[in-house]
Amino acid sequence: MPNLKLQNNRLLVVAIVAASTTVLANILWALASGGARDALTITGVLTFAAASGLHAYVAYGQEFLVKFLMIALLATLVIEVLGVATGFPFGTYEYDPERLGISVLGVPLLIPFAWFMMLYPSWLISRDLFKSSLLTIPAAALLMSTWDLYLDPQMVNEGYWVWFVDGIATKEIPLTNFLGWFLSTALIFTLLSVALKPKQSEISNATPYALVLWVWLGSFLVNIVPVSPFFNQPVVAITGFIGMGIVLIPWSWMLWQRR
Repeated sequence: MPNLKLQNNRLLVVAIVAASTTVLANILWALASGGARDALTITGVLTFAAASGLHAYVAYGQEFLVKFLMIALLATLVIEVLGVATGFPFGTYEYDPERLGISVLGVPLLIPFAWFMMLYPSWLISRDLFKSSLLTIPAAALLMSTWDLYLDPQMVNEGYWVWFVDGIATKEIPLTNFLGWFLSTALIFTLLSVALKPKQSEISNATPYALVLWVWLGSFLVNIVPVSPFFNQPVVAITGFIGMGIVLIPWSWMLWQRR
């Protein structure tokens, strides 16, 4: 038992290192360009995913992590392949074939890990805020969907993927994308709720929660500031802040009340 506790503590330290690397990669991303920016994008996703995965392993065990990964990675890959091939459920879009690494059927393999890195903490936060799955699922889906209010403009501006309207490339993000995110993530969280019945975790490590708060507040800051290297996109900043805040503000207040 002491050896297991020591091992778990070491894994949580690695999770903290991975989370810190994520934050550093995000900060450096705004200062970099070209291939360095692409490398930082990939690094940030993989380290965030690693932090989420390590936390899940320590908090809920190997079986939980394996099931979560199988559902999250397979479901998101299928949804993305369907989306690229048919335009459903997000709208018509395609990924740059080179900048995000190896692709399968037009979808970079990095993308399912980008989903997973936020699916896990979003699920935890929503389960913490609401005890009923009838509320947990839409809350988690809303948190994921409103995260994309930050993500999609940044990635489209960078050229990682492009949208099409009537066959013409555009940087305008269709409303169907938000609806597609909500429906897709609601489906994934439903599958997770059916397949996984985790007991209350006794670990106090807050790494995945901290990363979600970093995404929420850091993305607001980088978009609201009007000088380079910040993005000067106040609409993106405000919509993302309010959107994610619908879930994160009451959750943060709940944590404050628990002190």
